[in-house]
Amino acid sequence: MSTAVDREAETAAVEDVDGADPRSLSEWVQRLGDSGMPVFAHTARDISRLSDSRESSAAELARVVLQDAAMTAKLLRVANSPVFNFTGKSISTVSRAVVLLGFDEVRSICLSIAVVESMLKGKQKQRVIEEMARSFHAAVQARAIARKRKDPAPEEVFIATLLSRLGDMAFWAFAGPSAERLDAALQQQGGDLPEAVQRQVLGFALTDLTLGLSREWKLGELLEQSLQGRSDRNPRAGNVMLGYQLASAAEHGWDAPEVKRLVERIAENLYLPVPEVTKMVRSNADEAADTATFYGAARASQLIPVVRETVEVSDVVTEQSVAPVFLEPDPMLQLTILRELAALMDTRPDYNLVLEMVLEGMYRGVGMDRTLFALRTPDHRFLAGRYALGVDNEVLRKQFHIETLEAKPNLFQHVIKTRQALWAGQPGNAADRQLLTPQVRAICADAPFFVTPIEIRGKVIGVFYADRKVSGRPLDEDSFTSFRHFAQQGNLALSFLGAG
Repeated sequence: MSTAVDREAETAAVEDVDGADPRSLSEWVQRLGDSGMPVFAHTARDISRLSDSRESSAAELARVVLQDAAMTAKLLRVANSPVFNFTGKSISTVSRAVVLLGFDEVRSICLSIAVVESMLKGKQKQRVIEEMARSFHAAVQARAIARKRKDPAPEEVFIATLLSRLGDMAFWAFAGPSAERLDAALQQQGGDLPEAVQRQVLGFALTDLTLGLSREWKLGELLEQSLQGRSDRNPRAGNVMLGYQLASAAEHGWDAPEVKRLVERIAENLYLPVPEVTKMVRSNADEAADTATFYGAARASQLIPVVRETVEVSDVVTEQSVAPVFLEPDPMLQLTILRELAALMDTRPDYNLVLEMVLEGMYRGVGMDRTLFALRTPDHRFLAGRYALGVDNEVLRKQFHIETLEAKPNLFQHVIKTRQALWAGQPGNAADRQLLTPQVRAICADAPFFVTPIEIRGKVIGVFYADRKVSGRPLDEDSFTSFRHFAQQGNLALSFLGAG
């Protein structure tokens, strides 16, 4: 996920795209990954990796999302929209979103957000918006058809359809002179045989670019099969293709002959009356417009051919609405997360999800720059960073490897021994200065921080750590109290699970 530094680097890279365009398909794939859409590529790879391992799904997906404050804010906004949250109960944490909506739903939302965010950073040509509108409409239609067919994972169909024109969107968003040449050629052609025109101008079709990106970024077998037109081998790929065909045809009007033909085909496949399917696909168009708006693609939503009256709206998620990198303490959010931690016990979650929710509470609720869970090694010689959230979280996690032998006392060894929470660098308290060994200073750099032990059945298994080192903001008594509350709730939850 992106940080503020990542986004700055990406913006600079996008500006560089205005130069000479690549000449080959492979060069385009490389350029989009390195310069045009590096954040999306990273996100896609992370989420794709998780999707292959259901055992690690919930907690690790939450962790991937929480690396980026902007993604977190957008996910929670979408998750609380009427399109996804049918219960009406507020979803305040990423961990809760995964529990309530499910792994597949949250994965789908995150990839969709990443697509919109990446494309809006490009040149935003009209063709980008048109392709985005068509893709959202197609994705909702394909998902609805998949659900009617009792598909085991309709969200996978949604994502495959949404990404089926990823190459088109990326090209129009980030290409320079090549896009201008292709646009001129397509206009001269009048829209006939556009793929042939693409190959003539570029040497490849934009579908080939999507396929190349799909393989490079590991976007899934379903997408690849649909791009290759292999619906005969996989009916789910047929759903993807059918959704896109319907979205494209509807742009000529819902009474267009091609729309009627596709509706009859869908009705036959689903064993449903044509009037019922007609009503369904038109309702799906309305849902697609709502979905695109909630994802921050309001301009695209206005191009989806809805049946109801269209309402003019502005883009609701922009770079200006991105959540700040440094979060302020939020007492109401703290209370909500603490309650959700308590309620989580009824579901008997795994240890990882509990740890993730505690770290999220400390990071987002208490407003820390960085939070970390460090686990004691089996020989009890070291504390090793396991999970971390916040700014430069991976750097902190990898650096956090501290010796905790009694023969070589330091501040962390002291916390484990006393089993008490500690505010290192607390004003007016110089007692812990001698325990700030060079090893500890290498990680903390004399910046104040909070640390508290984690116990299960009377044994210290690790520590929670939090600081505001990056922003330089001061720590205070209220934040320390809140930090300890989360640690205590986490200890209770872990002890409960350990006793089960």
